[in-house]
Amino acid sequence: MRNIFSKLGVLPALIMGMGLFALGLITMNHIVDRWWPFDVARLDLVRATALGVADAGSLMGAANNEAIFAFLAAVMLAVTGICLPIAYFLNKRFGVHSDTAVPEFFIVLRQSMWVGLWATFCVWLQMNRLLGFAIAVLVAVIFILFEFLLQVRTRTATVHQ
Repeated sequence: MRNIFSKLGVLPALIMGMGLFALGLITMNHIVDRWWPFDVARLDLVRATALGVADAGSLMGAANNEAIFAFLAAVMLAVTGICLPIAYFLNKRFGVHSDTAVPEFFIVLRQSMWVGLWATFCVWLQMNRLLGFAIAVLVAVIFILFEFLLQVRTRTATVHQ
């Protein structure tokens, strides 16, 4: 399997990245255009939002949870798709095994999914009006630490074999 990816080079990451990005954008477009984000019984919140007196807690309390979950999943797909080729080139240039021609595809996919998860978490915090610079940096550091520990675990497993 690795031989196939080494012959194709960047194409798997580029094609899958474009596909994930397109799927995420199409899904977000469908959700925004066709799904009602609030409970129909809470139309008073629409008026309160237009007047500028609605708070984020009451808006999120009346939100359609399925629509929010689907929107956040679509954001994760789109950001993962954008970051997949970027992660490929960063791993190719600065990877641990720089002597190999092609970085491990599933490691690149996992790293781009971490970025997608971070962006989704930041979007969710912004929806609740809780996002701040310190929180975003702290969550990014935690995800980077998780990835670092996974890389260390992978390296030690290959050394012991």
